[in-house]
Amino acid sequence: MAYITLSKQNYFHNLELLSLRAGSKDKIAVVLKDNAYGHGIKEMAKLANSFGIKKAVVRSDFEADMIAKLFDMIIVLLPNKDSKYSQTINSIDQLKNIKKHSKIHLKIDSGMHRNGILENKIQKALEIIDEKEAILEGVMTHFRSSDDLNSELFWQMRNWDRIKSKIEKLYTKNKPLYHSFASSTLLRANMEDDFARCGIATYGYSEMDDAFGNFDLKPVLKLYAQKISSKRLKKGEKIGYGGVGVLTKDCIVSTYDIGYGDGFFRYDGKKEFYIDKFKVIGRISMDSTSLDSHEDKVIFIDDAKKLSKFFNTISYDILTKLSPNIKRVII
Repeated sequence: MAYITLSKQNYFHNLELLSLRAGSKDKIAVVLKDNAYGHGIKEMAKLANSFGIKKAVVRSDFEADMIAKLFDMIIVLLPNKDSKYSQTINSIDQLKNIKKHSKIHLKIDSGMHRNGILENKIQKALEIIDEKEAILEGVMTHFRSSDDLNSELFWQMRNWDRIKSKIEKLYTKNKPLYHSFASSTLLRANMEDDFARCGIATYGYSEMDDAFGNFDLKPVLKLYAQKISSKRLKKGEKIGYGGVGVLTKDCIVSTYDIGYGDGFFRYDGKKEFYIDKFKVIGRISMDSTSLDSHEDKVIFIDDAKKLSKFFNTISYDILTKLSPNIKRVII
């Protein structure tokens, strides 16, 4: 059966690099949402815990429940008013809906204009927090252009500094934890927040412009497929649905147990495409892929960024699609 390996050594290397950038392990929150970007939330949470990480960010209470015993703080991005975890609050309406004494991280829109309350609503939000007797555990934002080769990041960081100063003047019950940096921001700028939320870089990738340099990140995941069958076929034979794959020579064609049903991209057979060093012949099916190969197993993913270029997407897209049903092995 197909399987995924997860390199403990590479993961720890990436976490060490990011911890040095942030100042310490305590200033890193690992982002484990969406099944740890396809790597496996339980597996990656255990590794992060063994490295010494104490904070995690997930999508839902369902994910939080799977890793609850491994972290001191778990921030849930999609709020649930009955949650026992720290909820991310994106709007005044969400804030009005929380239960009394809820733990919250208030998200402020500092310029991305996706989620978060506007700066002119901060005072109103703090008044509702007081009414609800909520625990303002953190205040957060998200930067829209930290991957891009322009100066927009620094404009938004100035907005964030102004927002922090405003909250510090208006809210004196306790000092909330401030966090705005994601992977690319931490690699690009000096952090003055309490911690950074690191996702893609922990898994070994950056989508930053090449002009920013090489950060020595190491991919954690490899996807292997096992051979289902092999046959020797003649030049001109057609392979797979629609007969799109036409052999240009006599060769051995093998079928492997990965397809788009496993979260691998559906290749249409029209443009020349290689997996590892082997040519893909015909369309990728739901449960299988045909290659000009006779190997017993083939690495389908060892560098998601290379694969993402062929499909005109990003590494996140390649990784998060991987089925949670594929066996994952820590090595």
